[in-house]
Amino acid sequence: MFRYIENFHHGIGATGDLPIPVNTVLISSIWVLVLTFVLLKVSWKVSKINTSEEEVHREQPLLGKIVGLLILLLLTVPGLIGDEASRTSVAPLLLWVIIWIGIPVLSLFFGDIYSKINPLTVFSQKASGNTNSMYPACILFLYFAWFELVWRKPGNPTHIGIVFVIFFIIVFSLTKFQKRSPIEVDPLYVLHYLYSRMKITSRNNPINTMTNAIASSTKVKGIEYFHCLMIGAVTYDGLSGTVAWYNQFGSLSLNIFFNTFMFLGCILIVTSLYRFSCYFAIRTSGASHDINFISTQFAHTMLPISFAYHITHYISLLLFEGQTILFRMNDPLGLGWDIFGITDVTVNYFLSPVGLWSLQVIVTLLGHILAVILAHDLTVKFFGIENSDKTQYAFLGLTVALTLQALFVLSVP
Repeated sequence: MFRYIENFHHGIGATGDLPIPVNTVLISSIWVLVLTFVLLKVSWKVSKINTSEEEVHREQPLLGKIVGLLILLLLTVPGLIGDEASRTSVAPLLLWVIIWIGIPVLSLFFGDIYSKINPLTVFSQKASGNTNSMYPACILFLYFAWFELVWRKPGNPTHIGIVFVIFFIIVFSLTKFQKRSPIEVDPLYVLHYLYSRMKITSRNNPINTMTNAIASSTKVKGIEYFHCLMIGAVTYDGLSGTVAWYNQFGSLSLNIFFNTFMFLGCILIVTSLYRFSCYFAIRTSGASHDINFISTQFAHTMLPISFAYHITHYISLLLFEGQTILFRMNDPLGLGWDIFGITDVTVNYFLSPVGLWSLQVIVTLLGHILAVILAHDLTVKFFGIENSDKTQYAFLGLTVALTLQALFVLSVP
């Protein structure tokens, strides 16, 4: 039998009697990636994707600032002035469903929406075009992901309010007084900027436009670590939600210190493997490139993987929990209002478990295939077609490992 696992900071996963044996899915995915790798070696002999870095410059219009301020109020005020439960409060829905997964999905069709309504920059002045590093954003994202995945009550409106007040103060201070760009300090801004590069609705050659947009995304120092953080965090979330994880670690899986250690461990493993892949490519090619340069230049090749992870892991929250938005907006501040006269809500699970699983598997494979394509093109550019196979062995191994892990999490209880 299938079962739905419902938790506000995690997606709802369907597991059970799959239409295809798990081993078949895993083996088939390996062959798909390997065949993609071989076909690229044979047919893709010159770099075709534009990797010229585009300057990140986003203006927030007045209407966007007004909407952003409203979002900020809905995220902070309910939890700071009352004790409304997470099952009825609008704050967790707004954060974990609308901002965390809804806007990234919309960015596939409409591009970068979040920068126009960013609640953390509503009072920030126009930032300069100069950027130094993304390390502050990485640190804040690490804390944000820990709050989402390790903290026991990430859906608690009071906790959400406190976290966003802290984030607002930090981002405002850094952009106002140190003149830092939001791309350097605002983790949610970075997240949505990167995911907006996956837009698929361009009028002319949408696939080429998307790949060029991905490859020309910012190369700010530290961008590769942000990608590794995104992938590592979701990897931990997926694995820690399986029965196999609990069977392995038992009651330790309920310990916040143990979970913090494993959370950081997953991120460290992903980061180390990515850095090793870059080092392996340099050593096997005999090139004199600096590893930090290659690590930064290849960062965008991880974007399709992190995006696929994000979508597949949280899409069920958007499809099902998103249906409660009017019910939660009926009393947005928890003050006893009755705006729409809605007293209860019924969630329609319109997508079957098999349909949900199939969608997740397809998106996962497409993301990893695109990552292999982007990596091959960049390898040809930096190391030449004659080295395009041996320099990518480590990256291909990393991609296969991530694919197997993702499909395992999607396919087991």
